[in-house]
Amino acid sequence: MQKFRWSTVLSAIAAIGLFAAAAGAQVTTGSIAGRVTDATGKPVEGAQVQVANALNGLSRAAVTNPDGRYTVLGLEVGDGYSVSAKRIGFQPMTKANQTVGLGIATRVDFALTAQAAQLSSVKVTVTTDPIISPNKMGSGVAITDSSLHRLPTLNRTFTDFVTLAPQVSSSGPGLSGAGANNRYNNIQIDGSTEKDLFGLGSTGQPGGQAGGKSIGIEAVKSYQVLLSPYDVRYGNFSGLLVNAVTKSGSNQFHGSSYYYLRDSSLTRSQSYLGYFQQKQYGLTLSGPIIKNKVFFFLNPEFQALNSPSSGWFVGGPYSGLPPAADVTRLQTLLGALGYKGVGDGSQRANTNPLTNGFFRLDFQGLPWNSTLTIRDNYGHADQDVFSRGTSGTLALTDNGYTFKSDKNAVVAQLKSAFSNGTYNELYLGVTHIRDARVTFIDANSPMVTARSSLSAVSLVAGAERSSQANQLDQDVKEVTDNFTFSLGADHRFTIGTQNQWYKVRNLFGQNRYGDWTFNSLDSLAGTCTTCASTAVAQQYRIGVPAQAGSDGAVRFTQRTHSFYLQDEWAATNRLNISLGLRADASFFDTAIPLNQGVLDTLGRDTRNMPSGNWQYAPRLGFNWDATGDGKNQVRGGVGIFTGQPAFVWMSNEYQNSGLTGYNQLTCNGTSTSGTNLPPVFNAAAIATPPTSCRVGSAAPAGSVGLSAAAGGEVDLARSDLKFPQTMRYTLGYDKELAAGYVFTAEYMYSRGLNQLFYQNIALGGVQGVDRYGRVMYGPAPLQPVKVGGTYVPATAVSSGGYSKTQVFEISNSSKDWSQQFTIGLTRRYMNNFEASLFYTHTEAQDVQSLTSSTTSSQYTFGKSYGAVAQNVQDLGHSVFETPHRIVFSGTYTFQPTGTDISLMYIGESGQRFHYTYGGSSSGDMNGDGIGNDAIYVPKDVRDSNQIIFVTNGTTTIAQQQDALEAFINSHKCLKDQVGTIMQRNSCSEPFHHTFNFSLRQRLSGLLGFWKGAKDSQLDRIQFQWDIFNAANFINRSWGSYPSAGFGATNLLSYSSKETGSMITKDGLGAGGLGARAKYTFSPTFFFTNEQNINSNYRMQMALRYSF
Repeated sequence: MQKFRWSTVLSAIAAIGLFAAAAGAQVTTGSIAGRVTDATGKPVEGAQVQVANALNGLSRAAVTNPDGRYTVLGLEVGDGYSVSAKRIGFQPMTKANQTVGLGIATRVDFALTAQAAQLSSVKVTVTTDPIISPNKMGSGVAITDSSLHRLPTLNRTFTDFVTLAPQVSSSGPGLSGAGANNRYNNIQIDGSTEKDLFGLGSTGQPGGQAGGKSIGIEAVKSYQVLLSPYDVRYGNFSGLLVNAVTKSGSNQFHGSSYYYLRDSSLTRSQSYLGYFQQKQYGLTLSGPIIKNKVFFFLNPEFQALNSPSSGWFVGGPYSGLPPAADVTRLQTLLGALGYKGVGDGSQRANTNPLTNGFFRLDFQGLPWNSTLTIRDNYGHADQDVFSRGTSGTLALTDNGYTFKSDKNAVVAQLKSAFSNGTYNELYLGVTHIRDARVTFIDANSPMVTARSSLSAVSLVAGAERSSQANQLDQDVKEVTDNFTFSLGADHRFTIGTQNQWYKVRNLFGQNRYGDWTFNSLDSLAGTCTTCASTAVAQQYRIGVPAQAGSDGAVRFTQRTHSFYLQDEWAATNRLNISLGLRADASFFDTAIPLNQGVLDTLGRDTRNMPSGNWQYAPRLGFNWDATGDGKNQVRGGVGIFTGQPAFVWMSNEYQNSGLTGYNQLTCNGTSTSGTNLPPVFNAAAIATPPTSCRVGSAAPAGSVGLSAAAGGEVDLARSDLKFPQTMRYTLGYDKELAAGYVFTAEYMYSRGLNQLFYQNIALGGVQGVDRYGRVMYGPAPLQPVKVGGTYVPATAVSSGGYSKTQVFEISNSSKDWSQQFTIGLTRRYMNNFEASLFYTHTEAQDVQSLTSSTTSSQYTFGKSYGAVAQNVQDLGHSVFETPHRIVFSGTYTFQPTGTDISLMYIGESGQRFHYTYGGSSSGDMNGDGIGNDAIYVPKDVRDSNQIIFVTNGTTTIAQQQDALEAFINSHKCLKDQVGTIMQRNSCSEPFHHTFNFSLRQRLSGLLGFWKGAKDSQLDRIQFQWDIFNAANFINRSWGSYPSAGFGATNLLSYSSKETGSMITKDGLGAGGLGARAKYTFSPTFFFTNEQNINSNYRMQMALRYSF
């Protein structure tokens, strides 16, 4: 015993030494555990348990404790394990064909028979179900290699199967677990972060914005999708966690080459779909370098993709398109100003070539019974980004960009099973990522938006405003160590740390060369009635480096340190309890300069960052074998999960301090009395973009136009800001039924803690309400009253006060919540069949649905403002809410041909959204200067006190009234809200149904069936046929996928208003009511768009050669 204690202490000291050298701590292996008893059920102490795998020569030993229990940790995930138990006086027993699952303890119990003489070992073949496991406590699913191989996948990325988890939805902005923000997810491969830490893409993976993959699916062995794992080793997420492990070599050489093809000839021909082709091809090779000692695995993979841009285009089957002459006129006007390569209104072909490379080495038999894994994971992606909607705007084909991404991640993992029973896992990782956006047209060709002759539609051309100067360099280093040891017969402790160092260079020169908006093509041409032969812009936006002579890039370093302790307690033979505590803290090591003007005027310090704030996450989980036979388990727990926000959100504080990064300036209006009008648009303004606003000819004497330095946006954080956390309660029940089926019922409740909340503290406060009850921050659209400023009711012009109109502050909110109930049935693969069927009901509400990257966009789109002030943390439907979701997957193997038929079905509620304003006010109706305002739904479209229309091109007022009335009456979410300002995300798309089908066939099985014998060479050749949206393949009227988009959708276009303030009692009108706005509505506006690629079947053909 003394020897054990000293060796345990020495091992712990060694592990702590590794900590000092040092990120979420990860689980990349499985274990085998069980209990050895005699025939009467009494524990057998001192029994020798041997775990072996002939595939790689691995052998691990354990000795049972006084209660007969044993555990063998750190086993490679996979099949082919055999477990034997022996003890003097008992007949030895071996159980073969055991499977070790990721993060799962495979339970293997023995009941040894007393034996006076030593006889041959008894061999037993058993199967185990990963769902029934003593260490399964929270909510999550395992995606096995069986699913990865058999089920159809459209993009052939391993995260395609995350949606098999019934609580995970992809109908909104990204993969949302339990109604949480997709930016709070974490992805790990072999214990190393593969998360998009900066958070610009929706896939959650590096290179996601470029359509890239973290890793080729052929290199992934299995993974977990976890929502509430009460094991404290899992960290850095408050949404969902994807935890994957990769394939390794073995004592046998194996390999494959494969080719997958999808193109437009394999889908339904539609006038709105252009030429499309995707080719994916690669190979795998694995085997021993030294038998039983050193193994390798490699997988290079490539993609060539050419696809049509989405949305409407000139010549397509769409109504409401602007005349072709308008497009020609815009091309001519910009060409005369020196633009080269102006696009047109056609459909554009986007390309997306990818390269992935994966290489892994495994070393066994090292000192201290250790194994070492070293792997390199490389990815390169180029993606053209260009798309259109089907109303509101028509972007010309030059108004896009190519996203370029390179990533390389090297990971080393050392697992040591010490002879005294202690176990240590050490992870080291280094990742480099380089991203850039390159505009289709020269970046110094400013973006121009001009309303067409159809006032409801604007044309857009020039360099896409967010890509005019856009680069991102990221370097990540990680060190994680977990040390596990036992105390007594019932307690297994884990002490660990994870550490991550993050270095960023971010160049985000949004509007670096300008973004101009015009009320009409005549205004752009200078031929409007008030233009006086000068191009008169309605709005001008420019980004200017805050530090003269710099490139405007911001650079910062951040680190996260986590420490945790956990006790896994086998309270009884049937009850397992896990109790742990995790502490996480983030440190920003790069200082932000003090903006003295912000401090003096608003009392806010721009130097504040959420640095050094320790956050604690206790977790308690349990698993109870209710009947003692391993067939009924009750599980659950409660715990806190600390996530990382998208670091682009934190980068905004560096970017927009007013002294670093870029200062953003917005000039609005056309009134001659204005003091912050857009500059004159001409060749000189293109060559040297103006950095200050223009003063109107009738402005008060001495007026000075706002400059970028004085009026630029400022982003800052409260000093007590914390990273987002989620508290989750889970209660589940699993019952093993006959024939391999398992029934599951589960309830999960989540409460958001320290969620991020955005508000604009530069506004002068609530000025009143308009005649519909809307809270107003200014007397008219784009006329915010600033801190210390005032407004004149008669002219509806605000003036004075602080120079800045946008100072956004991030604070915390702890009101978000969600709940889910899940019920389902699973059958493991046996007798040629496996399947699962689940239903999940979700309710999710949040204060702000954060789906953007920039702070101003978070404020704009996270919450639409109506009758509630912007600083009030009121709850509404989350854009991540998917009320109903049904998931089915199944595979059947037909014999004797060995034909695999697989089917996937996902049925889920559509995306949530609401309607907002557009038009010449940029959607701003509450006078805060930002277009994010939900519409007032009129009771009577013909009552001028409810809504006023103006002629829209050739569309009369009466036609617009009739069309809007019909539209409101045909949509329940609008009809239910007449006479009120629309609630956020109160509408939803129709329910979506998606059926996917796959057929796999080895040639030997097919030809052998005909010939009566199989050919071993032909057995290496496999053909696969996938159909995505199989319902549409069967019947062209089935399988439509109506899409409206998530969040805000413009419905009404602001045109003008009556004279005076819109605030009640300050303007004109009966009873002192405020001035009324005037709008246009397009009769061709439709609720959803079904003319998209998802509404059509797509087939994929594949050929594979394996050995």
